[in-house]
Amino acid sequence: MFYQHNCPGCGSSNIIKNGRTYYGKPRGKCKHCQRQFVFMRCYQPLSAEQKRRIELLLAERVSLEGICRVMEVKAHQLYAYMDELYAEVPQDLACSTNQVADVELHCLDCETDELWSFVLYKPNKQWLWIALDRASRQIVALHIGDRGATGALGLWQALPESYRQKATFYTDDWDAYKQIIPVSQHRFSKQKKHTNHVERFFCSLRQRCSRLVRLSLSFSKKLTRHIDSIRFVVMHYNLSLQV
Repeated sequence: MFYQHNCPGCGSSNIIKNGRTYYGKPRGKCKHCQRQFVFMRCYQPLSAEQKRRIELLLAERVSLEGICRVMEVKAHQLYAYMDELYAEVPQDLACSTNQVADVELHCLDCETDELWSFVLYKPNKQWLWIALDRASRQIVALHIGDRGATGALGLWQALPESYRQKATFYTDDWDAYKQIIPVSQHRFSKQKKHTNHVERFFCSLRQRCSRLVRLSLSFSKKLTRHIDSIRFVVMHYNLSLQV
């Protein structure tokens, strides 16, 4: 049993008593952020060191149950902190090439390809569309959807405006790309040499994200967590390239 002396939200010590819960536990209220909480908690909140290690483990191919066992935390604590981390992932996936000041001075080349995945059960296919910058090897945009023109359009809309106007896109001979990418910016071939960098990234992604391993019990049960976890791993991948 852990006694809560400070507000679990903002950490303020300016707290007052606020009656009891339905189960009879004494309840407190923070006068700074107005958050209500119980004084007697069953589990101690995550420390700063635990949060740092959990963030690193979420970017590796470790199951959520494995993280709970290693860090000795409860599942509901892990899920709550995961939601906080996933909400902080920027829309540009921390890709430094998205902040190009003058696109006229840069030759923008992108490789795009799609990766099969599923949510809850294998017939529920969710295709991961990736756009990779050839020069920096960073992931410019991603989209999760079907494998048709709708999925290709989702990836196109997720791209920065500078790439949609100036970049040259190298793809395989999949018809969905031909329906979305302008002809003047599209280079496609049945050979794998035009997309070997993005396909190599897919190998790295399967090694880092357990949700994408083909023969695994670590698959996603919800589409939102599936998308958020992949975006989180891709963000860490982009940051590692910048370092």
